[in-house]
Amino acid sequence: MNNVYFSMGTRVYFERGGISRHLPEIRNYGKKVLLVSGRQSIFKTGLFGRITGILSREGIDYVSYAEVNPEPAIRDVEKGAAVCRDNNCDCVLGVGGGSPMDAAKAIAVLATNGGKLQDYFGEVDYKMKPLPVVAVPTTCGTGSEVTRFSVIMDRDAQTKKTVSSEDILPRLSILDADTLESLPPHLVTGTGMDAFSHSAESFLSRRADPLSRLFAKESLRILWKFLPKAKSKKIDMEVKENIFFASFLAGLAINKTGTIIVHGMGYSLTVTRNIHHGTANALLLPYVFEYLKENGYHDDFRELEGIWGDTCGLKGFVEALGLPSKLAELGIREESIEKLAELSEQGTKRANKNMKTPLGKKEFREILLKAL
Repeated sequence: MNNVYFSMGTRVYFERGGISRHLPEIRNYGKKVLLVSGRQSIFKTGLFGRITGILSREGIDYVSYAEVNPEPAIRDVEKGAAVCRDNNCDCVLGVGGGSPMDAAKAIAVLATNGGKLQDYFGEVDYKMKPLPVVAVPTTCGTGSEVTRFSVIMDRDAQTKKTVSSEDILPRLSILDADTLESLPPHLVTGTGMDAFSHSAESFLSRRADPLSRLFAKESLRILWKFLPKAKSKKIDMEVKENIFFASFLAGLAINKTGTIIVHGMGYSLTVTRNIHHGTANALLLPYVFEYLKENGYHDDFRELEGIWGDTCGLKGFVEALGLPSKLAELGIREESIEKLAELSEQGTKRANKNMKTPLGKKEFREILLKAL
């Protein structure tokens, strides 16, 4: 049997109403909290008031930093770190989808270590411990609440880059499905397919072990069953809660393994076409997997195809969710493929280390042309 390494430094509550019951535990991690969020959803849903009300009742000071963009960039993090330092915050609370949680983790690093965020891309040693992070996810796809990764847009490099360290694993994560109440169907399916991609890529990673594959397969089974039920205008909360749980499992899987090339290729679509991250992954998955199955991964797909059949079945699954399944549906033409292949090569530098055989621009071009 293969060796197993598992580290879980996060206290996790998966519970309806969990924010009210468990957010007071944040007092164990700091006396003044930087509340990191996006600009809209947290306020429209009333979640901001709920959270700040709890902090106030518990006598915990807070400062709001509600300036994180949907694809957080270096500037978002650096501004947040400055607010954190200027207000002497000693804990960072990320509330929202992957963007606020990833920004919160990177802010926690920069607030204590200074310098530029570019200094901390990859896995580096920190002079000072990052501030403790608490996470409250409000979408069902990122898994950031239980991972050591913070993914940030580097617009100069035209790709996303990753800060990676067990020191930025959230100390406390509260997965309260009540936060999904107003999440619209297109975001349930889009973020859910991000979780699907996490699990499938994790399963194929060179760093996978029997435990990570258990998490990945169970996540995929749940998503295969429940994502098609998320298309209706009124989604049953049980459906959302199951997708939420599957996303959590996917986070546990990638925390061990990282992803392979689908994510890095998807960055090219987000950078050039502003395509939602999960939607980009969903489109590319069948084409990447078709290529991999024919090039060294045939045996690995036996277990996965027990869930979704062949790659035609996976493509049909994406189409049935109402997500684009061809690049042409995004307005992409053949003359754009070369640039997308170059950006894919740039975006997969880290992920290529998780591949049996690293791929280059030639292979990315071939996959993209099939997806056209």
